[in-house]
Amino acid sequence: MKQLCVRQILSLFVITISLPLYSSNLQADIFTYVDESGETVTLEASLYGSGKRRGEMMHGLLKPDGSIVLVPQGKIQKRELKAAPKPLTVEQMSEDLSEKFGKDKFRFHLERPFLVGVVLAAPLDGSDRTELRVKTFLEKAGRFMRNVDVIFETYSRKMGIELADYEFPMAMLIFESDDDFESFGKQTTGLDDGVKNILAYYSHVSNNLILRMSECSSFDTPLHEAIHLQTTNRGLVKRFAPVPTWFMEGIATGFEGKGDRINVSPDRINSHYALMSGIAKLLDWGEVVALDGVFAGSILSGDAYVHAWGLHWMLVTEHPKEYLKYVQNLSTKEPFAEISPKEQYQEFVEILNVRPEELQLKFKVQLIEAILESKIKLPQLDDKYVHLEKHKQEMAIVKMTATSYSPALPPRIEGWLQNISPFRPMTFHITVLTDAGTYAEWYLPEVGIRRKIKLKPQNASKIMRGATGGRWRTYHVEVDSAYPGSEKAEAWAAGKFPIPVLSRRVQVDPSGSGQ
Repeated sequence: MKQLCVRQILSLFVITISLPLYSSNLQADIFTYVDESGETVTLEASLYGSGKRRGEMMHGLLKPDGSIVLVPQGKIQKRELKAAPKPLTVEQMSEDLSEKFGKDKFRFHLERPFLVGVVLAAPLDGSDRTELRVKTFLEKAGRFMRNVDVIFETYSRKMGIELADYEFPMAMLIFESDDDFESFGKQTTGLDDGVKNILAYYSHVSNNLILRMSECSSFDTPLHEAIHLQTTNRGLVKRFAPVPTWFMEGIATGFEGKGDRINVSPDRINSHYALMSGIAKLLDWGEVVALDGVFAGSILSGDAYVHAWGLHWMLVTEHPKEYLKYVQNLSTKEPFAEISPKEQYQEFVEILNVRPEELQLKFKVQLIEAILESKIKLPQLDDKYVHLEKHKQEMAIVKMTATSYSPALPPRIEGWLQNISPFRPMTFHITVLTDAGTYAEWYLPEVGIRRKIKLKPQNASKIMRGATGGRWRTYHVEVDSAYPGSEKAEAWAAGKFPIPVLSRRVQVDPSGSGQ
């Protein structure tokens, strides 16, 4: 009995465990621990893994819904052995989410094993027509998830990658309100205000795909994140395992294309990334392989994704057998295990039998030859990639242009806005701000569903708070939205618009000289 107790204690505090994530024999126990607020919590869960995360020893407790609770070492007070519970069904998950967000503000569609849910900014108007629009939107999102599933299975089968079945239902949560998305993101990502820069994400903690509704007009960004969900739930890698970022981003960028109309995979040329490969800033592929940090917190992080696509494409097309062995090795890595940059680089070379620097030297020639052989036409390097004046924000697509005969004169702004809400008319407030501290603004009290409105041209001559005007060189666009009848919409209707405050930031240079 004493030996049994010792084994139980040791199993709780080992740095890594060898229990397979996808095994039906995974032991579930009753854990009692103290949470961040000091409350005592009792939870039925499986020990998913233990080890350091951000410098602190943590234990990952896997719940029946597929989410993981991270508990610091020393906070677990008791562990009782218990037979493993069955994972939640997709129906049970829908009930839990309806209770969590409120039935008046949550709608869902089941596309087994997927659940697609929308978190509404406010209750609907109660009409059958609006409910039908929401239902149609969710069914479209469900088809998108099914398409991702099919295309990922097709690619894996072609490469010889054996996929595991889903252990848990997969939820895609779509937030109608950007404020609600960012509030939820702060709770689940730990990024605080940094979540404002995120359009969509796959959460390793909740195992859910989290989206802004504004990204669901095309599903471009959700597609990238949905591949992360596939990769971590079909047996390629385990959550919180030391998987190189270049691999995760390389395989995800390989599927990017026309959003829900998925027409490309990592073994084919992605016309967008092929184009960007010609203008991305040079990064050493050895560093891309070894240093996960090149993908975050740097002005070169966007270029790192381009290089990750190229590196992954070279391996898939030129070294498919070694690539398969590398993927199989990644699947053996355990949650919370650690690997140094040097070890990560050496592992790449030993398994793939090629140095990343060698692949980089051959890449441009190989890419050009493949483009010519496939007779692929690359897209034009237009505003979508170079400028920021056309973008999606707050349930709208906007496009603006600024013209001026002299930088000493306020620019004349013109453009259009489209409401991309699939089921609700919206109220919009648009501002165009220059680096000289001047701005122009538009108030649109009600824009119909998917309707496009041409904005009346005007000069950006209003003065921001803290500014004095002067010569301008760059500008940027900000859009805020509200649903008709809301407190914000009522304030705008009364003429209470926010006055912008001057700030220094990277903006659109209409001359192109800043590129």
